[in-house]
Amino acid sequence: MNIGKQILSIRKEKQLTQEEFGRLFHVTRQTVSNWENEKSYPDLQMLVDMSDQFGISLDVLLKEDSKMVKTIDKERMRSKIKHARSIIDIFSGAGTGIIVSCLISPDSIRRTIAVFVGLILVGISWYKKSEYDKEIIRYMEEQ
Repeated sequence: MNIGKQILSIRKEKQLTQEEFGRLFHVTRQTVSNWENEKSYPDLQMLVDMSDQFGISLDVLLKEDSKMVKTIDKERMRSKIKHARSIIDIFSGAGTGIIVSCLISPDSIRRTIAVFVGLILVGISWYKKSEYDKEIIRYMEEQ
């Protein structure tokens, strides 16, 4: 079974027409028809809403549809990679900014501490970058 067949069976089990089913989720009859014929898929939030509305586990809707599970896994991985990249950018930007700003400030113990903190932040970004690169390589090998 797949998501389209699951939606069709839920709709028929609850004795709803496509129009009635669509009204529950604020979509058109044509959209419901497209879901049932697998021309398109509902988004994840819509699947969660269906799960809540009819008291069905989300696993029941997704378990048999390997294409949808793979798509969700890809999106989850992309999100994880984007998040890691933003953390790397924050650390490297902050560290570089601190170090550069210390170049024009007068010599003091505060400047030394700030340079040390900046170097630590740049070091963390390099470490995170190496982990990020490993994650990208693993992701590419899976694809």
